[in-house]
Amino acid sequence: MATRVLGDKTPYEIWYGFKPIVDHLKVFGNPCYILKPKVKRRKLDLKADLEILIGYSSKSKAYKIYDMKFNKVVIARDVKVAESVTWI
Repeated sequence: MATRVLGDKTPYEIWYGFKPIVDHLKVFGNPCYILKPKVKRRKLDLKADLEILIGYSSKSKAYKIYDMKFNKVVIARDVKVAESVTWI
């Protein structure tokens, strides 16, 4: 967040001399696909489930995903976020 003292620059930008790279951040609320492990699926089952990205885990390098089938929050690393798709 920019402050009046720094003008239009963030503290990170003043300290390091360049803007932070935020390409790895994803938009919350986007649909995403969470990979099911091989041991939990059979031959003709889908490899991924459609879920909703709700944030980042504070305990590990993973995403917080809302599981619509079971109405619970899941922590997962094997996630593909569909940023170009929006909910209707």
